[in-house]
Amino acid sequence: MSMSSETSYSFVRALYVPVALAAQVTIAPLLSIFGIQPSVLLAVFVLFAFRSGPLASIWMGFGCGLLLDTYASGAAGAFALAMSLVGFLVGQLHERRVHVGYLLRVVLLGLATLLHDTVWHMASRHGGDSLAGFVAKVSLPGALYTMLVGAILFAVRPPRQARNW
Repeated sequence: MSMSSETSYSFVRALYVPVALAAQVTIAPLLSIFGIQPSVLLAVFVLFAFRSGPLASIWMGFGCGLLLDTYASGAAGAFALAMSLVGFLVGQLHERRVHVGYLLRVVLLGLATLLHDTVWHMASRHGGDSLAGFVAKVSLPGALYTMLVGAILFAVRPPRQARNW
């Protein structure tokens, strides 16, 4: 039984996200500037969601989020919920056959980072009282740093110009 080239490529593409998860917990702390570190995982995960669609992104986000939940302190399931939601929303662009250019991908990565952090913060029982301070002091600088990393990643792995639907 032979796998098609698209199926084998999908398996290879799916391996990028767990590798990025390993990079997030090992390399990203070394890239920290004034306590702010980029989310390498989200940058690779958003690229995966752009190319894979919502269903694969929900499952990949849930799996990686579940691993992050076991690694990090906080409410169980907060990362899994946040990653699944981001995967679904970004994957919808693939499903709706929307071509997203380079600059818009970088902006969407920043918005996805802010959404992820907001969902995680609210699901981790921190409450809405401290949300504005968290977004201003932690999430926004992290989103800008992640956008910079994503801009480099998206330049190395440019978007497809034409899709075979």
